[in-house]
Amino acid sequence: MDENELMKNDWDPADGDDVSENTDGLVESEAAEDDAVEAASDRPAGQHGFAARRKTEEELAAENEARCDEELKSEKFCLTYTLRFKDLAIFNLRYSLLGFNSILFWLVMAIGIAYLVLSWTELGGQKRALIICLLIFLIWYVPVRAVINAAKSAANLRKQSKPTEYHACENGFVIVQEGQRGVLEYKKIRRIKETRGTLYAYVFANSGFIFPKELVGERYGQLLELLRAKAGKN
Repeated sequence: MDENELMKNDWDPADGDDVSENTDGLVESEAAEDDAVEAASDRPAGQHGFAARRKTEEELAAENEARCDEELKSEKFCLTYTLRFKDLAIFNLRYSLLGFNSILFWLVMAIGIAYLVLSWTELGGQKRALIICLLIFLIWYVPVRAVINAAKSAANLRKQSKPTEYHACENGFVIVQEGQRGVLEYKKIRRIKETRGTLYAYVFANSGFIFPKELVGERYGQLLELLRAKAGKN
């Protein structure tokens, strides 16, 4: 999976903490399954196991729906938009060119350029050409390839991007997409980053949610204030 795929505007309410919170229930279901199989040996093998797992999935779905309904009682405002190609591409470029992984590249480039400038008169023609070729190769290998890969990734993610509702509530966002709902708790946001045109809410080191100022509109200031207050991170 591409490291930036989570930046797409998809939300799967089946994933998340609810699964771990119900681990004990799953274990109990498996134990109950074994007892039931012993008491009713005439039933097909595996039937009880499937029923137990199915029941657990239904319980998790019901808990998720109840949690969403409870959060929506404290709704402050709602944002609805579909991410654009440029929103996804810009994020990918930010991570590729400004992230921790790119520090070595920029350091090598800075040293190479400084050495070339300061030693220009002392270097022979062949050494100059070699250093220049090396710098050109690095520029192609890192920034240019990063732009191409970011564009490809954004194009693929844009095809999957759907209109999404972000209901800002007391404890988190209730995210609704194509009829599916899930809760993103503010405490799960590791940090927020504001640029001139976009607000990013990072859930992981290199992925999270994109709130473009142009799409958020007049609610942008309220959103920024809410995230700073609730997430408490910058």
